[in-house]
Amino acid sequence: MDHRKLIDALMAPSAAAALRELDREGWLTGAIPELEAGRGFVQPSLHYYDVLDHNLAAVAAADAILSDGDDNAELRAALEWLDFEASLARQFDGVPLVALIKLASLLHDVAKPGTAIFAEGRLRFPRHGPRGAEMMRERLPALGFRDEAAGLVARLIRYHLRPGELIKNGVVTDRAVRRFVTDLEGHVLPLMLVSIADGMATRGPGYTREHYRRHCAFANYVTARAWAVSEEGDPPLLTGDDLIAELDLSGGRLLGAVLTSVRRAQFERAITTRHDALVLARSVLETLKAAE
Repeated sequence: MDHRKLIDALMAPSAAAALRELDREGWLTGAIPELEAGRGFVQPSLHYYDVLDHNLAAVAAADAILSDGDDNAELRAALEWLDFEASLARQFDGVPLVALIKLASLLHDVAKPGTAIFAEGRLRFPRHGPRGAEMMRERLPALGFRDEAAGLVARLIRYHLRPGELIKNGVVTDRAVRRFVTDLEGHVLPLMLVSIADGMATRGPGYTREHYRRHCAFANYVTARAWAVSEEGDPPLLTGDDLIAELDLSGGRLLGAVLTSVRRAQFERAITTRHDALVLARSVLETLKAAE
């Protein structure tokens, strides 16, 4: 089956609308039959949509995040140190990364119906990320996607809950962040975009600007921590673990903001020693706390 029709829909100005049209034609679930099980599959109360509509709503959220508009501008402001154009300009087997991010958004919960169980009086979906990745690692090549593109989408599906799991126990060590980056083969920003789209789609009309502000801050924190432990460029003057120990910070928004400021200053050669980095870190922290 020619995957170009799907890629064209994903690259449309409104990919969500284009995919819904393919669904009305019967093409979408004909090409990806695993999606059909999500139609009408009701989720726990936190979720506004059934599984299929949630997946499509996640694509609509990705549209908003990646196109010109308020959502894109706010996210870029939160990650102002990052070159979005360069980060998202890549292609995998000739498929634009933007299309693959939207495809992962469409497929991120594809395994929920098949993994659903009732446990402790609640509907749960254990390991639906890994199972969905396995399903799509088989399906996508059958659609015509080659190994690199299919592998990236499968990885984003597999780990779409990983950012939340990374911080759920509080303090995040550099070792944990380094393992996170390794598991993703460095594709942290694409995963964070899928994660935000998932969060936006979960609450539906109940999603607020405050929710989005927090998601942007979270994306900045995780991306900055990932960048700081990467092997690219000069070794960081301060790590996240250093800031936790020296400034008595726990893992969270403040840590991410301070770490980002220090790393940017190091990149710009405004600071060159660990002492200078600590002085700047304390100054940034005081400023952020005063602004709260």
